[in-house]
Amino acid sequence: MKKGLILIVMAGGFFFLFQSFNSTTNPDGEIPKEVNEVLVSSCYDCHSTTAKNQDARDALNFEKWDEYRVTKKIGLLGKTGELIEEEKMPPAKYLGFKPDRKLSETQKQMLLDWTKKESSALMEGN
Repeated sequence: MKKGLILIVMAGGFFFLFQSFNSTTNPDGEIPKEVNEVLVSSCYDCHSTTAKNQDARDALNFEKWDEYRVTKKIGLLGKTGELIEEEKMPPAKYLGFKPDRKLSETQKQMLLDWTKKESSALMEGN
């Protein structure tokens, strides 16, 4: 009986923890869920902790986003938006191997809107 109760309590705790990481709101400057889904599908192969390309990982690691200083975030947001607008990200060489990772126009616009909104909020201190 005790073992079953402990399992239920633990499962409930994991559920609430999981829900807090998958919130669609952006209360603390976290990356919104919809934006994060695009980043995971089209950017994480190069810009995450497990990426093999050291230069890309060092330039920007989305899994360490919360660890970056505000000034670095602002710079990265600006550069990210610029590269997306110029259609340099994801790079053509990468898309040659993984064409399904190409950003749709909707995804591009979502990322551009996020980079501008988040950068402005950071500059205003929000």
